[in-house]
Amino acid sequence: MNDDFIGRAGGEGFAETGSASRVKRLELKPKTPLEKFKWSVKNYWFIYICILPGLISMAIYSYGPMILQIWLSFIDYNFADGLWHSEFVDFGMFRYIFTEMPDFWNILGNTLWFNVLDTVLGFFPPLALAVILFHLNSDIFRKFSQTILYLPHFFSWVIVYGIAYALLSETGALTSLLYELFGYRVEFLTNPNAIVPILYVFSVWKEVGWGTIIYLAAMQNIDTTLYEAAEVDGCGPWRRIFVITLPGIRGIVLYQMIFIIGGIFTGGNTEEILLFYSDATRHKIETINTWLYNYGMGYFEYSPAAALSLMQSLLGMILVLFANKWIKTKWGVSIW
Repeated sequence: MNDDFIGRAGGEGFAETGSASRVKRLELKPKTPLEKFKWSVKNYWFIYICILPGLISMAIYSYGPMILQIWLSFIDYNFADGLWHSEFVDFGMFRYIFTEMPDFWNILGNTLWFNVLDTVLGFFPPLALAVILFHLNSDIFRKFSQTILYLPHFFSWVIVYGIAYALLSETGALTSLLYELFGYRVEFLTNPNAIVPILYVFSVWKEVGWGTIIYLAAMQNIDTTLYEAAEVDGCGPWRRIFVITLPGIRGIVLYQMIFIIGGIFTGGNTEEILLFYSDATRHKIETINTWLYNYGMGYFEYSPAAALSLMQSLLGMILVLFANKWIKTKWGVSIW
């Protein structure tokens, strides 16, 4: 009896001690963000040491250029005075962009038009192709088709331009064939009316297969019993796509749409456009990004280029925030 009493007393003592310890820990728990940060550093200092090189690298190579770009946007930079002694012009570079910059409104219009084409031809074809591949009955044919469709993605744009030149140049295979059949040559690559369709034919050919990967991955999570139940209920193949497949990947589709909206002021694939660029087609395919390269770097127009790029980045960020908020409110899907 005496041992039992001592054991119970000891147990109660330990319980009281444990409760007191928990109360003490709760009292010491950090409450303000600064206290939480200090507590985190104190208890996980080794993890912070491990991530410190990455943070320093990001500060130097990401945030450093960002700060310099902002500064360049408000000065009239020249080599003689340098970065810190050039004349501060306030919003002068932004006024120059809207009032004096040659062809600005044409460049802006081309950029927006390219984004419309990116939305239509860069978003819907991969989605439609992914649905087709997912519903193929033959696994062998599906894998073979995916291999053929993914292959062009691994070609560089230089190789793609080489293919286009071999087909569509003045002495290209397709141009020569048309000459043999109809007796006249069409200069496709220097034709302002043909250059945009050519750009997007090759762009879709190169990237449509690769764009299906993210949708096919999302479709793997759809419960296959839903298709079996729908088939038993008399639901046809087309109906199953619209009531099961597309709703099943709605989240990833809306996620992609957010970034497409955010890229409105990007305007096409810059590397591709620069390769197909010529004086004859410049006014049709010059976008903000190609102007930043051709004039900002080529003619050392650093301050106007920095201002235009800053404006482009800010508008893109605003559009991403707006699209994310709108889609989250309407469909409950967001990127954060």
